[in-house]
Amino acid sequence: MKGIIYTRVSSNEQVKGTSLDDQERRCREYCENKGIEILKIFREEGVSAKSTEREELLKAVNFCSKNKGTIQAFVVFKVDRFARNTQDHFAVRKTLMDYNVTLHSVTEAIGTNPAEEFMETLLAASATFDNRIRAQRCSAGMLAKLKQGLWPWKSALGYRRLQVRKHGLKRTEPDPPDEKIFPIIQKALKEFAKGLYSETDIVRMLKQDGLEELSGRKVTSQSVDKMLSKYLRFYAGILVNPWAGPGEEREITGLHKPMITREELYQIQAIKSGKKVRFTYDRYNPEFPLRRLILCASCNETMTGSSPRGNGGKYSYYHCKSKDCERFGKSLDKVTVEKDFVAYLQKITPNEDFLAVFNETVIDFWNEEKGKISTETNKYDKQISALEARKKRICEMREEGSYTIEEFKERKEEIDNQIMAARISRNESNIDQLDIETTLTYATNCIRDLGRQWFDVSPLLKRQFQKRVLPEGVPYSKENKFGTAKLGYIYELNREYVANNSNFVVPRGIEPLFCP
Repeated sequence: MKGIIYTRVSSNEQVKGTSLDDQERRCREYCENKGIEILKIFREEGVSAKSTEREELLKAVNFCSKNKGTIQAFVVFKVDRFARNTQDHFAVRKTLMDYNVTLHSVTEAIGTNPAEEFMETLLAASATFDNRIRAQRCSAGMLAKLKQGLWPWKSALGYRRLQVRKHGLKRTEPDPPDEKIFPIIQKALKEFAKGLYSETDIVRMLKQDGLEELSGRKVTSQSVDKMLSKYLRFYAGILVNPWAGPGEEREITGLHKPMITREELYQIQAIKSGKKVRFTYDRYNPEFPLRRLILCASCNETMTGSSPRGNGGKYSYYHCKSKDCERFGKSLDKVTVEKDFVAYLQKITPNEDFLAVFNETVIDFWNEEKGKISTETNKYDKQISALEARKKRICEMREEGSYTIEEFKERKEEIDNQIMAARISRNESNIDQLDIETTLTYATNCIRDLGRQWFDVSPLLKRQFQKRVLPEGVPYSKENKFGTAKLGYIYELNREYVANNSNFVVPRGIEPLFCP
């Protein structure tokens, strides 16, 4: 018997234990046990949540069509990998039967006897049911554990899995650190957070420290990338609730021992996003948060800070660092400068009238853009209509005698497969709708009180916050306090709005507001 293998992952998530490689391996084992010779393997990658094209399925079905009589088996890992809609499932199933090809599921008993056909119907219907309630489906037990600060799934590398279920117990404690592996990964993460090492350096470091021997896993650039992205929040002591809805807490502080601090988490994320972060202390000094932001009113150079000691202890000052400036050496009391800065932030904070107009404008803009996004289903409807018209024309050409019976069957099968694939894509297309009202509420709350935000924002994000508000810095003098400066886009709009110099028309390509 000869056959083909079709593997697929969800377009919007990786299903645990059913990655493409794992599906292929288990499908190969099934074929070997059943004596099925594999002629070809089709892999549906599922690149993104926006992509519902089923190109590989269409290729697989066409391959069966062109090799009719040669292919006897169409092997999938699971029915819901094949199609997630009962109608789609049996449409493709019938097409395969027309080619004398039998559908095989590695993990489920499906076949041609009445009991197996009944089971297949239940499985296909179950896939449909699962697809429709996926957003509502979650385990109450798992969610309860999450809210308690316990990770209900397998912990990241560096922690020992407590075998509570094996002993008939319930999970009441977090997975403890692995005494040997934990410090190795912790050291690598902390070194990477300093901005002194590349991911390739981290791979080399982990190998040198013996992680491969201790864990039994190969250390690769891909595994390190997972540590620095997928598992990073867990390593920082944060549990992510995948079922959190609007207004619900998505991040929960875990009870497990973190490897890194939240500040190091932010630092790694900044480095991963492409920011060339080097020495943290050189870019941001928590003792002098306005260093490199405030400018000397005379020479326009950024100011620095220092804390000389005197008889009464340590005294902190901001001062110009340019030796050629007339204000060089003239100190500005740190407390006074930072107090003036908070007052300046309050001055440029958008007022409530502006925020109300801003919200209405953004909502109008979003409603206009939403119409463009929702054309996905219409696209497939038009595609299906065009294919149906072509099919009708093929039938007409057969009646006219333009096609032989063999040519007609071949052309009809080809167009039927295209229609089937298009219908599946249409059924699986899902447009993510942004909760714009909630987003705006969060954004306006962030900019409604800039002074408080400046105090509350994480130290490692404070520089970003200041740059969003004052992208080129702001001049300061003891006499005149803070002068005129270029403001971030939203605050510039507010300034124009207050001065009645703007009709407040949001241009195309409006960027999202930064919010710590």
